[in-house]
Amino acid sequence: MDILQSVILGLIQGLTEFLPISSSGHLVLGGALFGLASEDITFEVFLHFATFLAVFVFFFRQIILIIVSPLRYIFAKSRTEEDIFWSKYLLLIIIGTIPAVVVGLLLKDQIEKAFSSVFLTGIMLLVTTAVLFLTLLAKPRRADLKLSDSILIGIAQAVAILPGISRSGSTISTGMFLGVDKKTAFNFSFLLSLPAIFGAFLLQLKDALDMSIQWSEILVYIPGMIAAFVSGYICLIILRKVVIAGKFAYFGIYTLIIGVLAIIFSHA
Repeated sequence: MDILQSVILGLIQGLTEFLPISSSGHLVLGGALFGLASEDITFEVFLHFATFLAVFVFFFRQIILIIVSPLRYIFAKSRTEEDIFWSKYLLLIIIGTIPAVVVGLLLKDQIEKAFSSVFLTGIMLLVTTAVLFLTLLAKPRRADLKLSDSILIGIAQAVAILPGISRSGSTISTGMFLGVDKKTAFNFSFLLSLPAIFGAFLLQLKDALDMSIQWSEILVYIPGMIAAFVSGYICLIILRKVVIAGKFAYFGIYTLIIGVLAIIFSHA
């Protein structure tokens, strides 16, 4: 791998990880069509860490509150409304993460097989398209999150393990379908993604540690990490504006085109 390929793969990771167009779907299609998929597990670990950092920096204030508030809630003599709110938020994130953990552990082999099917990826991209278009009918009306919301949004995140199903697309849309306002749905979707992204990073890290890494390789990885971090952070800024502006469904045009092309290619 050279520096140019590192940057290209980093950009693909950053652009597709957060936009509702399915990063896993693009990895399958990119590998089948252009041979762009990297088989270097160590490099994938670096890229996942870069996108994790992008979310962490973007939501830094909220993350600090999620960490500190439960401690104040438990140990402080007086509890503020903010402490109660963010302590509950942490609980909702933990509960919402459980479905993805269960699916990832129980269906690991089946999921890996799904990543070899371009046809299935195309079908799942069309499912993502339908979900995005249906958000036009959603009527967000509340900013509070319920226990049932976290469970259902967590299930949506678990389903998004399949290639072609967008994680952000399914979780934000599910929040909107449940009546959660757009900003809250956006925030919860990505704060919920942190355990999932970090978990994927740790799983890959275990395999990567078994391999010897040369400094020359790390110097090639770094530009890709920077590209993934910067493009991912910019995508978060853009996506938040798009979601709040009520134009989230527009991404469905892209996934529709890519999904149809994937199905045609799989039969060519």
